[in-house]
Amino acid sequence: MQNPFTLHCIAWQAGASVLQDVRVAACASGLLNAEEMGSDAQDEISRHALALSKGGRAIGCARLTPDGRIERIAVMPHERREQIEAALIETLSEYASHIGLGKVQVDH
Repeated sequence: MQNPFTLHCIAWQAGASVLQDVRVAACASGLLNAEEMGSDAQDEISRHALALSKGGRAIGCARLTPDGRIERIAVMPHERREQIEAALIETLSEYASHIGLGKVQVDH
């Protein structure tokens, strides 16, 4: 079955507002800690994965830090059933391998 969403690797500078919007919306659901999901200095030096619905709406994001941590995983509450989190992790793991990072660690 094909995913009902697309995944993109982007720099913070290219998508900061939409990435932050997804984080805020995910925190509003009460499942994520807003303090842990805010932007920080790592955002600008990390690579980000962004999930978009077929209609182009941002529905999930995560980041890969330069030291190989996949973190700040956020999925819109009404999209959690679509396996977006697993796809974000897979996308960033593949990117890490592509750029020569060894092992990655997923922080939830």
